[in-house]
Amino acid sequence: MSWPAFLDFAGQFLKGAGWALIPLMALPFLTLIAKRNAFLSEVSTHLIRIIDQISYFIGEQVKWALPVLVLSVAFSVFTLSIFGLSWTKLFESAEYLHATTIMLGAAATLLAGQHVRVDIFHARMPPKKKALTDLCGFYILLMPVCLLLLWNSHSFINFAWMSLEGSAEADGIKGEYLLKTTIPIFCIMMLAQGLSIALRAAKVLAGLNEPETPPNTPPLFPEAEIHS
Repeated sequence: MSWPAFLDFAGQFLKGAGWALIPLMALPFLTLIAKRNAFLSEVSTHLIRIIDQISYFIGEQVKWALPVLVLSVAFSVFTLSIFGLSWTKLFESAEYLHATTIMLGAAATLLAGQHVRVDIFHARMPPKKKALTDLCGFYILLMPVCLLLLWNSHSFINFAWMSLEGSAEADGIKGEYLLKTTIPIFCIMMLAQGLSIALRAAKVLAGLNEPETPPNTPPLFPEAEIHS
């Protein structure tokens, strides 16, 4: 297989992985409607646990880029201010570390409920109203935006890989194509984690038990009234 053909295949695979999640998007509704279906409840529970564990694991690995980012910026400022020395690769490494942390850690942050919420109502809502809000938010906001990004990012990411796009500076990091690849990965991870949260919300609304969250992760809908 030629390099262009391989790149096109890889791009189509990433986009296809995102679209393959679409049939699963109906699972929260099915869980809510057929709440007494034991098989459906078991499938949704296993899916929640798998998605949460993947997001949690990736988040735990990515977080170590933050101290490296701080050291990189501090060292760059120190050498430039004191000795008048600068290295393009060192400056650009901060961009790579920052972007990678955000793009690959966003799903874990969503799982932990740490994304910024500009509202004054959600925090005071009872568990079932929170669940309804998060379920609607997934279908109205998160899913359409992620699918739109996934669809529109394919062409320019494919071009970046075709040209092995690098820094505009001659002595910069030659890995811009790798940085851009985090966009579809981000979309797929956010779609998956959004689905997990929507499934949890559906279980809460249906009065079913939701799985425990990973270690050190606060419950999304605490004190919800549930039954087995």
